[in-house]
Amino acid sequence: MKLLQPVKFLFTACCLLLLGCSEITPEPACVQAQVIGLDCQNGWYVLHLTGNDSRTATRAYIGQLQEGFVTTDNLPEAYREPGLTLTVALELNTDYSPVCTAVNMMYPTVRVKKVCSVVASLR
Repeated sequence: MKLLQPVKFLFTACCLLLLGCSEITPEPACVQAQVIGLDCQNGWYVLHLTGNDSRTATRAYIGQLQEGFVTTDNLPEAYREPGLTLTVALELNTDYSPVCTAVNMMYPTVRVKKVCSVVASLR
């Protein structure tokens, strides 16, 4: 009987460890953004995040980026048209940012994780 208690404890500890490690990392929620145009450095684009509803996100996190202007350097080339409105999944980019030589407004830098859909185009 005494031998059975350590085995139960070991089994329970292993089960808890496996359950704790198997959690799926949430993906960023898709937010609506309008492409404004080029930022101060070539290759960087300014996006305007507009009226996003966090209640529509399931198994995703909204994060700090809900409204306002952001800048990114990895917007796919097909979506770089100023005025284009799309929904994108974004995450903060804390590694690097554009280098601006003049006095400019500096926006938070983000990475585009995926383009969810195109909402509207000015064409």
